Amino acid sequence: MSRSVDIDFTFNGSIDPSTFVRALLECGLRASRDGEVAYLIDEDGMFDWEKAPSSQLDEILSRMKKGSSAGRTVGITLLFTGKHGGDFLIHPDRTSASFVIGINPKPLAGSQKFCDLGWYLTQLVPVFEPLGLSDIEARDSM
Repeated sequence: MSRSVDIDFTFNGSIDPSTFVRALLECGLRASRDGEVAYLIDEDGMFDWEKAPSSQLDEILSRMKKGSSAGRTVGITLLFTGKHGGDFLIHPDRTSASFVIGINPKPLAGSQKFCDLGWYLTQLVPVFEPLGLSDIEARDSM
């Protein structure tokens, strides 16, 4: 039995991957983990993630933008201050994105099995509202 913790975001208009990621980086998230950036430009539906040196972030964002414009799912792994993080995905429709909380999910106070989705929303909603955020759906399922 696998666990899935994710938040889906819908926007009023098209999301530019570079703007989306840079907004997250400006609010304190980081892309580098052990000097590398993990990213996705899904060409074949297999979701094969790649890694590159963090010095190539601008090139990665450019490639993500081209992939997104071509109707591909693109993504990047980002970390919050501390040890929590996960994968941000921009879907082919370019009006929706998901955050898959997969790196040390922050536990809900007093719970032994649920993630503190409110903590993540508190961090992300102020970043996404200026980008046209219109809908949020959060799940923690086992």
